[in-house]
Amino acid sequence: MEWTTTWEDPLTSYLKPFAGLIGDQRTKKTFGKTIKGIIGAGSLICQQIAAQSAELSKGKKGSQRVIRLATGASTQRSELDAEQLTKRLRGVAVQELEQAPEEELWLIADGSDLRKPYAEAMPYLMPVRDLDEQLVPGYRTLNVIGLTPGRRGLLYHRLFSSQAPDFGSRASRGAAGASDGESGTDEAQSAQDGDLAVGQRL
Repeated sequence: MEWTTTWEDPLTSYLKPFAGLIGDQRTKKTFGKTIKGIIGAGSLICQQIAAQSAELSKGKKGSQRVIRLATGASTQRSELDAEQLTKRLRGVAVQELEQAPEEELWLIADGSDLRKPYAEAMPYLMPVRDLDEQLVPGYRTLNVIGLTPGRRGLLYHRLFSSQAPDFGSRASRGAAGASDGESGTDEAQSAQDGDLAVGQRL
């Protein structure tokens, strides 16, 4: 008699909602090993991520599969761009929080900077502060976490740069609204909410 386990490890359960975004088995395997590598390395450095996997670390350039996945070079048959991934994360979070028995839901807003002190070729880098209050290249982010006593999930994520061509300041959008005769614009309200004005609303 053959024994078959019905237990599913936490990583497999975590990756399952993303399966519909992946169009081929090689990308599915690379995606899973990359997520596992991020957790194991505690880092977003591709070489350190790849080092957590015997398969990904093969060859002199073991991090290339991770880099190609991250840049989209190897995912033409998949939908693993930032927009689709965060959309799926938000959907999972909503489903998880809806099952919470508690009626009270806490929302934690986090406006942390994403620092890239050694980056040179990344697009639209802007000056942000490091932990020593020195200016380094990077991006700004806005995140909202939903939290109950036993559950949590990402409900909103926005990475942005003032150097991006589609970036609009609160002042310019507020002025545009005023010129159109809109006295109670969303931008005017958002100006009271700090960085929410340059992100998308929940």
